[in-house]
Amino acid sequence: MIGLLPLLVLSLACGPKEWKAVETLYSDKNIEVNGVAFTPERTVLHMTAQGRPGSRFTVQQNAYLLGDKGQRYALTGGEGITPGPDYREQYGPDGKASFDLYFAPAPTGTRALDFIEPKGWMVYGIHDSLRPLKIKPVQDASAAVRDENAFFRKGTGTLCGRFEGGRRPQLLEFFGYNAFQEGNKQSCPVGEDGSFRMEIPLEHPILSYVWDDHHTSYYFFLEPDGQTQMTVDSTGAVHFPAGTRCGALAEWMSGAMPRLGFPLWEAFSQKEWKTLSFSEINARTVAHYAQMEQLVDYICRRQGFSAEEAHLLKQYLRINGAEDEMSVKIYMPRQAFGVPADSLAQQRNRDMADPAQYILTPRLDPTDWTAFSLNNDIHFLSNRYQYSPLLGNKTPVEMAAVDSALFRQAGPSIFLQAALQNRKTLEQEAERPVANWVRLLADGSFETETVDARKVWEERLSVISSPYLKARMQATLDELCAEKAKTYTLPDGQATDIFNGLVAPFRGKWVYIDFWSTGCGPCRAGIEASKALRKKIASSPDLELVFITGDRSTPAAAYEKYVAEHLAGEVSYRIPEAQYIQLTTLFGFNGIPHNELVTPDGQIVNGSLPRLGDDGFLEALEKLK
Repeated sequence: MIGLLPLLVLSLACGPKEWKAVETLYSDKNIEVNGVAFTPERTVLHMTAQGRPGSRFTVQQNAYLLGDKGQRYALTGGEGITPGPDYREQYGPDGKASFDLYFAPAPTGTRALDFIEPKGWMVYGIHDSLRPLKIKPVQDASAAVRDENAFFRKGTGTLCGRFEGGRRPQLLEFFGYNAFQEGNKQSCPVGEDGSFRMEIPLEHPILSYVWDDHHTSYYFFLEPDGQTQMTVDSTGAVHFPAGTRCGALAEWMSGAMPRLGFPLWEAFSQKEWKTLSFSEINARTVAHYAQMEQLVDYICRRQGFSAEEAHLLKQYLRINGAEDEMSVKIYMPRQAFGVPADSLAQQRNRDMADPAQYILTPRLDPTDWTAFSLNNDIHFLSNRYQYSPLLGNKTPVEMAAVDSALFRQAGPSIFLQAALQNRKTLEQEAERPVANWVRLLADGSFETETVDARKVWEERLSVISSPYLKARMQATLDELCAEKAKTYTLPDGQATDIFNGLVAPFRGKWVYIDFWSTGCGPCRAGIEASKALRKKIASSPDLELVFITGDRSTPAAAYEKYVAEHLAGEVSYRIPEAQYIQLTTLFGFNGIPHNELVTPDGQIVNGSLPRLGDDGFLEALEKLK
């Protein structure tokens, strides 16, 4: 005979259970989980989404729940919504939509659930508000690499694989950023059978991503002279063979990575920007990253990441934090020079130039080379760091002193050493070794100083302590200062064929190429400022202007409207995105506006040319001819 107590326990274990009030560690800003119900038939999420009133949204059929031990519970249906791309639900007049999603049944004893819609909505750490989650920090320092000989090694890494199922992109693009430059851009076509192969010159391991021509990203880990095999299934999920180094992390980042950065432009109103001090703004940024640190610890344990994978993910978070801390000036309204010394604007500038005011940036290990594996992130941090209020308008020796104070250590950090050999800066200096530099002084005034770049290079080299980076910078300088041919021939290949097809009608003329898009403010400003100049050029018998944009970055309606208003009568092409990406790879650029100059016999001119809207365009052109 079974006693009453066992019967009660059995009924509680098998019967319905509900989390009437839930908390989450992370939720996308426009999705909310209001409750969770467990039944023998299914697990139900009560959800609310928010968007623009009257607009539509979908929940994809490949969404799933992740349980305590990594179990996946598939989406089976819903109420108030039909999952799948063929069904689009509508936000109400108040911009909200409430619905239930049904998943395969999870145990009633589940402590936490994660809702993942790959490359879509994500909610991490859904749990009963009466049972707070206990998150144990993940220690990651053991995976740091401080021996540069163990980290730097040149070789070509091969990324290859296949897209399965009906959907496949036409092209994959690797942006080619690293800590020093952005000149390693690669792209490759995707075959009719979905296969692809991209060979990437490397000097250290990377955790990066390729982009397809639909702007979907796929993460991978690749080593010099190594090969990584990637499969993208019919749902768009990325898979690597068992045992692939950092494969689990790359799979997760490709489909389930939430936004870990702090959206500064969304977090503060314009009024707040004008009234808050740097320390007050940074306090919110620091609070955000404290929550993200908890989230990353939770994810690392939930996903079972290796020590190296956990370290790289934490590096990603720390770099994002430092980048956001350095970004405060970018998102603040510009302050006029000459404001009173006791004003908030001047105090904020003084605080931003004080290493003691920074909290997130010093959390980066200034000796750990693995930060360089995160190509895109470390590239933007290095650029932001060298031009920040901390280091701007300083000599290399002065920069080193500030850097030491920031990281509380003797000697330059690896981040400063990367910033000191930024290739774009060196290229500009190599073009004009002796130039007038304008410096902004602390009181808001300017002074002009004639500077010999060669002496600055010597000082930078003296500051760099890493033998590898010192030799790297010297090699870059040797390359930039060597005498170059005035023109070069494009390599044989599909991209060159595309480009030649566009400019062939103008053979025998000089052809100025302007890469632009309607969504690029500087592009539009340059075009509009060049109206009078273009009118003058129109009568030139030996010069043609050609404007090129891609069909994804420039929608058809916006293109037609803009061309009619500002480019009427000009030669303008709107080409397929896959072809546009091939051209960006051919000429090695990521950002626009960008220009190239073609000689009458089809050669490409070495060296930069001012944009059409800039002063001195015609004079610079005559010098290049």
